[in-house]
Formats: sequence, structure tokens, C-alpha cells
Amino acid sequence: MLEIKATQNDTLSKIRVFISHTFRWRRWLLLWLMFSASSIQAQLITQSSGHELADEKTVFLSLWKQADERQLTLHPYWLKLLHFYSFGESVGQWSFKSDIVSSGFFLSQEGKIDPTAELKATLKALLSPLSGDPNLHARCKFIARYNWLRSNLDFPELPKLSCPLFERWSNLEEATGISIVFVSSYLKNPASTFGHLLLKFNSQNRYFGHSLLRPTLNFGAMINPDDNPLIYALRGLFGGYDGRFTDERFYNFNHVYGENELRDLWEYPLYFTVEQQHRVAYHAWELLQNVNFTYYFFLDNCAYRMAELLEMAWTDTTRINTSGAIWAIPVDVVFKLKNIKKESGEQSLLGDPKLIPSRQRKLQNRTAQLSEMEQKQLTKLIESENYLDSEEFRSFPEQSRARIIDTLLDYRQYVKRDKPTLNQQKERSVLLRVRSELPILENNVSAEIPEAPTDGTPPMRFRFGAVSNSLLGPALEVGTWANYHDLLGDESGHLQNAEVVTLDLHLQLRKNSFEVTQFQLFNIQKFALNPTGISGDYEWSWRARGGWEREHLGCLPCRKFSIAGGFGRSVSIGGKDLEYLFLDLFGETKNHSWPATTWGYAPHLGMLWSVLDIWKIRFDGGWFKSIYGPKKEYFHIRFDQRLTIAQDWDIRMEIEQLGSMEGTLALHYFWEVIKTYVEF
Repeated sequence: MLEIKATQNDTLSKIRVFISHTFRWRRWLLLWLMFSASSIQAQLITQSSGHELADEKTVFLSLWKQADERQLTLHPYWLKLLHFYSFGESVGQWSFKSDIVSSGFFLSQEGKIDPTAELKATLKALLSPLSGDPNLHARCKFIARYNWLRSNLDFPELPKLSCPLFERWSNLEEATGISIVFVSSYLKNPASTFGHLLLKFNSQNRYFGHSLLRPTLNFGAMINPDDNPLIYALRGLFGGYDGRFTDERFYNFNHVYGENELRDLWEYPLYFTVEQQHRVAYHAWELLQNVNFTYYFFLDNCAYRMAELLEMAWTDTTRINTSGAIWAIPVDVVFKLKNIKKESGEQSLLGDPKLIPSRQRKLQNRTAQLSEMEQKQLTKLIESENYLDSEEFRSFPEQSRARIIDTLLDYRQYVKRDKPTLNQQKERSVLLRVRSELPILENNVSAEIPEAPTDGTPPMRFRFGAVSNSLLGPALEVGTWANYHDLLGDESGHLQNAEVVTLDLHLQLRKNSFEVTQFQLFNIQKFALNPTGISGDYEWSWRARGGWEREHLGCLPCRKFSIAGGFGRSVSIGGKDLEYLFLDLFGETKNHSWPATTWGYAPHLGMLWSVLDIWKIRFDGGWFKSIYGPKKEYFHIRFDQRLTIAQDWDIRMEIEQLGSMEGTLALHYFWEVIKTYVEF
């Protein structure tokens, strides 16, 4: 038994040894196989990467050869995409380079000054492998470049790539078009004196299809809120700020401009083809990637950059901006778009405008619907807190009380400037409670639609006239100005009872002389009447001007530099007239030295009268009295008439008394800065 048991133990021991050796051999075999597989995989990956790199280089060389043969590096559209300009074509351009100052916009270190280097770098980036966030790939970030190069070069089939951020922003499948929005002038801010432009991307999307929710593009200066007015003006004039495109929903801009600043907005549809719409959207996306420009109030402003973006619709040399211009005016861009024809026919690229009225205009329209008795009740409600519960007010019919309270609610919102106080909140709650007890009214307030900006005269003016002077005899006169609003001119499409004139130059030619008789740098006037239509409501009128003018009309070379400004009151008796009284302060000097400068005051009395829509008369007289410096005292009187003969033409008769009498009969032609086509 012991032998049998020993034999069994010996057998079991051998089996254990065999199994142990077998598992050890299998473990080494498994490790060897794993190592061999890793080596083979690494070799395959290396070979595959080598093939991919070789293929990528081959494709790049092929595409670059095509681009070089087709001269794409100097193609007008490629230079548009890079915002390249030659010397003198844009402010601050002293060499052939891009207007964009952000280095992140360029894929090559030399991209800002070398479009060839940028094209090479762009092709390499477009062919680079997909990894990480797809929105950061060149095919998504520079989608305008990619689509244009793909349409001009024989690209191989590239891996599919979606651009989630761009697709969500542009929503091209449901896009219905693009509109340009002109925001009327705002005289309280120098940068907005000539208006503003926005670009609106329209859609039928169920979430963002409403007009107020549509993506809207804005271009503006990135200012320092701590800058005082002088620093703000200087930096704006001389390029001290960067400018950038931003986008928000349209209701934000409507709130800022229409509700807070009380400015009308005019929306014009643009009849672009689908391809043109896409090209504008593609480049807009590229510019929204924190891309900065140098901002100048007079030229590289919202008008210039919005026009530049719209130029992306055309792949040829078509330009909206004028090459070499020294200023850009928003309304000028709208006029130019009106003169461009659609590709499909003779119809203008610019569609019929739609007015988006300001809060002030809506209040004026609502007030105009009230009867004279209802307006008196409204005035009493404004002046007395307890009048709402008076028997006199309660005796009015429910319909009348409802109209009055609706207008009062609008008025309270109109005059609100800051966050409402506790008393104002309580008053509003009381008004809403009383209004809830009155019947619901149909919204039958018919808004008075003013003339659109493009129905008025263009901003530029050329003048040719005949002059008769009581001392100097006859002469011919020529002149020009960079005007926007003209107080004596046709008010169609312009601010009512306002004037904004800049760079007004007059020259007189006689047999033996050629003299500059006036060079007015600026002349801004705002004659404020009742802003709301509510009895007792008023605003102060104001004006300011500065420039070189004649000391008196009997001496051509006797010129002075003058600056003046003041406040006053304006009234209208018959609706077609305007009477005003001003007290101006002035300063003037003949030799531009401080001891020779005269400072004083000048009360003025004047009148405007629109006899007919095409005929307007103005009288202005002032008495100038010095209070510091060389003693001066004189009268200056003007009498002017304007007769409109066409949208772009008028005739004016001017009589002026300043030391001597001078009369002028002048023909005026209004025009926009001519759109040019720049050859690159």
C-alpha cells in the first residue's frame, strides 16, 4: 500500500511539473506574440504615416502649382479676403499690406504683408489632418477661403468635416436673405452724427425667424469707457482705437438705438443670389473670430467695413467703397447699393425699405390719435399724481380713458432714463390696474411714415453760382461740401429741423483773383420742437460751428477763424414754419494769436418756412458784441431761398449783409461718392 501511494504521489508531482512548464512556455509565447504584434503595428503605422505625409505633400504641391498658374495670389477676391490694399487706398496704408491688425487672422507669419505666403500656409492648413475640436480647423475657421479655393482648384476628396458653430450661427439651409439696416443720426455722439449701419441675416427658422431674433452684425470701436470726451475724440480721429465686428440678436440693437437713443431704423433687403449670400456669410464668420482693425471715425468706420464685407458677394473687382476716399458716410453706402443692379436684371440690388420706428416716433403717433380734450386730460395726468381718481377724469368715456392711459404708459417709459424708483414702480402698477378695468382697444394707431433716407438728397454737394457784390462787383463761385443734413434743403430722408454740414468750401473767381471765401469745418444745428406732441413738452435747441470765413464781405483776403455755439428755443406756429431765438457765444481771430482773439456773445433771431414742399425760405440775423479782446460790434444778416427741381438738384438765392451786401444765385448738384472698380 505504501508503494502504491508513493507511486501516486510521484505521478502527481510529475504532472504538476509538466503543467507548470507548460504554462510558463505559453506565457512566454503569449508575451512574444504580443511584442511581435506591437512591432508590426508600429511598423505599419510608421509606413502609413509616411504615405500620408507623402500624399499630403504631393497634393499640396499640385494645388500650389495650379494656384501659381492661375495667379490666385493676386486675384481680386483673394486680396479682398485678406483685406489687402495698396498705398493710399486706405487710411494708414503706406505699403501693400492688409488692413487687419490681428495676427491670429493670418496662418503665415508673413501673411499681413505677403498674400503669396498666406496662400501657401492656407493650403497646408486646409490639408492638415483632422484632430481635436473641428471648429478650430482651417476649413471651419477660414470657411470663406476654403470654399473659394475649392471652387478654383482641383482639390482631392477630403475627409468629411462638420463645423458645428458656423452651421448653428449661419443656418444657411433656412436662410432667406440679408438686409442692411440704416440707423438714423444721433447728434449727441460725434461718432454717430452721420448714422450707423448694421447687417441682418434673415431666416425662416422657427426659433430665430422672428425679425427681432435674427443674428445681426455690428462694427464699432472698442473704446475705453474711462476716456474723457477730448481723449475719445482724438483717439477716434487718429486711429487710437481698434474696431471689431460683433454679432447679437436684432432686439439688442433695436433696444439700444430705437428705445434708448430714440433713433429710427430703416431696414433694406438686399437682393443677392444664394451664392452671394453665402459668400458674405462665410467671410462674416471669419471676421467674428476676434479680428481687429484700426478704427477711424471719418473713414475706417462702420460704413467702410460694412461695405467692405458686402463686397465679398462679388468675386471680381467690384467695389462699393471708393478707393482713396478720405471719409465714409453710412447713408452714402445705402445710396451706392441703390445704384447697383441685380445680376438678373435692371432692378436695384437694394429693396424697398421698412421703417422700424423709434420709441419717440411711436409716442408721437399715439399722441396724434388723441382728441384735443383727451390731450388736455393727458397733460393733467402727467402734472398731477392724484388726477387719475378725479371725477373729471372718471367722467370721460371708457374708450377715451383707455386711450389716454395707454399714451401715458408710453410716455412714462419714454421719459424713463435710469432704473425706475419705488414711487415710479407704484405709479405704473396703479396705472396698469386701472387700465385692466377698461376695455381692450384695437391697435388702430396709424403710424406716419416719413421719407426714407434714399428718398432724399445724397450727402455730397457741388455748387456753381453767380455773385454780385456791392463793393467788389460780379464773380463766379464754385464750392463743395461733405454734407449729410441741410437745414434749408429738402428734408426727405433727413433729420427734421437739423443741419450737419462738414468741409463746406466756397471759392470766388474774378478777372484777377481767385480767393477762398469760406471753409467751414463743421456746422451742426438742432432745432427742437415738441418731441412727443404732448402739451408743455419741449427740449432745448442747440448749435455749433467752426471754420474760416470772411471778416466782412467788402474784402476778399480779409479772413478770420471763427468758432461759435449756443442754446435757444424753437417754436412752430402753423406747422410748416419754425421760429427760433438763440444766444451764441463766439470767438474769432484774424492772425491766429491769443491776444488778437475776440470773445463775445451774439443773440440771434431766425425763421424757417416751407412755403411748398419744393420751396423753402430762411431768415437769420445776429448781433455780435465782444466782451474780451479787441472790441467788435456788428450785425450779420442772411436771407436764403431754395427751390428743388429734382431729387439731386436745387436752385438757391442767397442775400447776405456783413459790412456790404452780396447776392448769389447758385445751382446745386447732390451726389454720392462714386463707386469705383479697383484693379488689383
